[in-house]
Parts: sequence; C-alpha cells; structure tokens
Amino acid sequence: SLYAESQSSLALIVVHNGIMQLERYWGGAERSVLFNPQSMSKTVLGILVGIAINEGYIDSLDDSVGKYIEEWNTDERGEITIHQALQMSAGLEQMSTSYDLSIFNKSVRHHFGTNFDKMTLDLEQNDPPGTKYEYNNEETNLLGIVLERATDKRYADYLSSRLWKPLELGDAKMYLDRKNGSVMKSCCILSRPYDWAKLGSLFIQKGEYNGKTIVPESWINQMITPSLNKDFYGLQVWLGSNYIPPKNNNVGVYDSGDPPLYLDDEMIVFVGFGGQRTWVSPKYNLVIVYATKHWANAWVEAKIPNSIISSLQ
Repeated sequence: SLYAESQSSLALIVVHNGIMQLERYWGGAERSVLFNPQSMSKTVLGILVGIAINEGYIDSLDDSVGKYIEEWNTDERGEITIHQALQMSAGLEQMSTSYDLSIFNKSVRHHFGTNFDKMTLDLEQNDPPGTKYEYNNEETNLLGIVLERATDKRYADYLSSRLWKPLELGDAKMYLDRKNGSVMKSCCILSRPYDWAKLGSLFIQKGEYNGKTIVPESWINQMITPSLNKDFYGLQVWLGSNYIPPKNNNVGVYDSGDPPLYLDDEMIVFVGFGGQRTWVSPKYNLVIVYATKHWANAWVEAKIPNSIISSLQ
C-alpha cells in the first residue's frame, strides 16, 4: 500500500479467497471513481468472443473474419481467423507505434476521429496471418467489428448484457466516434477499479459468478493457453512471468529484473497502458487490481503482487 501510494496511484484492491482484504483509494477518490483501464479492456473483449461462440453467434474459433465482415468477404484479409486475431497474429499493419500526439500520427487521428471501424478496415496485410506475434490494437478492434456483425448488436450493448449486468458491475462508459456511431473496442472502458476485481475473479472461478456460469469454463481455459507464436500471450490476455511490455519513450511500465518476474510463474495479467493492471493468481486464489492517476514512467512491475504473495507463502 505504501509503495502504491508513492506511485501516483488511484486505487489498489486485493481479493484473497474471494474476500476483499484491501480496498484503498488516493486523492479523495472512493469506490465510485471511474478510471481508464486502457488495454485491460482487450481481455474483456476476449471473454465476449467466447460467449458469442457459446451462444452460436460465431460458429468456430477458426472461422475467417471475412465470414462476418462483408467488406473483406473476397479480400485476402478476410482469410484471417478469429483465433489468429485473438493471439495478435493476424499480420495487419500497425496504426502507429509512436507516442507523438500530433495530428500527423495516424493513431491519434483514429482515436479522435469520426469513423473508428473504417480506419481499422482500411489497414493493409503486412504479414501472412498466423506467422508471427505482433501486439496490435487494431486486431482487437477487428474482433470487435466481428462481434457486432455476428451478433447484430452494438458492442457496448453486448458487453452490458453478457458481462456487466450479470456480474453486477457499476455504471461504465465508452466513447463514440460520432453520434450513434462506434465505440473504440480495443481500450478505454471507463469503469470502477472495483469492477475489475470481479472480472479477474472469473479466471479463478472458471467463469462462474454467484453460482451462475457467465463464461464457459472451456473458454477460460482456452484464453489462458499459450499462443502458438508467443508463450507469454493467450487470447487477449498476458500469461506467466517471462515478458512485460517494454518501456517506450519513457512512457510505459517495465521491470529491470531477470525472469521469472512473479513469484507465481503462472500469473494471469490484464495489461493496460501506463500501469493499469489486474493480476490474477489461481494458485494463491488472489486477484489484485492496480489503477494509476497518471501514466507510470518507471516502477517495479512485480513489486506489488510479489509482496502480497510473499505474505501468503
């Protein structure tokens, strides 16, 4: 708690054996505070894909995206499979890897533009699908478009009805590109840190909440199966201890220690830009949520979870 307080923190939540052990906020915040979890939202989208498969909206994990996206029905990009996109191996070009916040950055124009989906569907195929891992926001946005087309429901509506309401989570927000338009699907579910503890607990409870199945156990197991091209990544979720997103231009989160990073080398991690984290340890029946007020420039990635695990050993 003291270390978190020193790091411009907003919230630190610890749940052990299903019981809230710590719920701490800083800067006058309380449970109702909303924060931007950034790319932790990707793991939520990964969960929704499994629900859509279970409900029959999507026939198979190995379906091509062109089956659901009419514009790509006869396009080579339509041959990308849902599985490949979930594993960040679709081979699409990057929108941008720069942190330049000017209008010359295509990623900035995307985030603040008026047609999120079109910019995603305009991207070129850089590598053959399935040949290599490359973290790419647009492969998650592509999956969000698949979900909307397959279910014939707006992404936020499907998210609300299949996850948010069944888990009894608090009010949340997503931003639109225009009135009655699309939400950004790869990030930015403005929500309470408290709610991410429940989302993380799904991976311990094998998809159940209060005795009711929210996500099939088989899909939870599939999500935490290492990808073909990188063993530290599953389906829109990070796995184990051998990789942490690199420090870029002094913005981001990194660790200078040698692997293994975590005392639990089977840690499941929702990763959000700037230090937003949900750590899940089924081994220790532990969920930790960490939210920051300001993007962290440098901190020790494993310090919080390892301190807590040490106290349990």
